[in-house]
Parts: sequence; structure tokens; C-alpha cells
Amino acid sequence: MLKISPDSHLDHGLSPEHVAWLQRRFADREGFFLETVKLPRHLAPLACGIHGPIMGDAPVPDAEVQMEVRGARAGLSRLCGRLPRPTRLCTVVAGPDGAEPCVLYTAYGGPAAPREPWSVPREASAEEHMAAADFWSKHALSR
Repeated sequence: MLKISPDSHLDHGLSPEHVAWLQRRFADREGFFLETVKLPRHLAPLACGIHGPIMGDAPVPDAEVQMEVRGARAGLSRLCGRLPRPTRLCTVVAGPDGAEPCVLYTAYGGPAAPREPWSVPREASAEEHMAAADFWSKHALSR
């Protein structure tokens, strides 16, 4: 069963109903996964704060971006003044945590996006580092 831990990021507008549905939907999972699913009609849409080509927008220009730390994160994020948009897509990232085979790391409204460049592990491939830098040079998050 998909477990919720104190470290699970539930700060992306998820209601208790969203979390319960995700736990049921992914009850059979073990190990790491990243999956984007469509929410059922009985659940409210989520807010999607991603802006740029992945959302059908033009690239977000640097002139529109402020680099800021979000919450307790370790690096700077590209943020813009655009408002989040409602979406029925929910991206879920989960995997092992200690003795637990499958814990929710995060879930958010919208399509899957690569890690921000500062959060890509050093041991990741050069391609992953370049893909993250390229993606986030064209995208930004709502403030």
C-alpha cells in the first residue's frame, strides 16, 4: 500500500480525498514509480503551477522570472507571476523509504516535470543533468 509519511510532500493543494484516492489507486505498488494519472470526476481539480512548453505555452522568458527558494528546498526555483491553472492531471512520485516499500514522496497537479537542476543527484547521468537544465530554462512555476 502507498504509505504517507511525515516527509511526504502534501503541500500542492491535495485534499484528504485526493490522498485517500491516491492510496487506493496505488495500493498494489512497491518500489519507485513516477506516474501521471487523470483524476476521477468526483475529485476536485488540482492547481497546476507549471508554465512553459509542456503546458502549450511559449518558453517563459528570463525577464519574467525571479529566482527564489521555495519553502525549505535547497536551491533556487524559476518562479513567475502567472496564476496556476486547474487540471485533472495528478503526477505522483513514490518509492521506498527505510523499511517501507512504497511511500509517497510528492504528488502535484499537472504533467510530470524533471527535477530542478539543483536537485538532480551528482551521480545522475550527464543527460539527466542536461535535460533538467534545458527543461527549466524554458519553464517556470507560479509564485
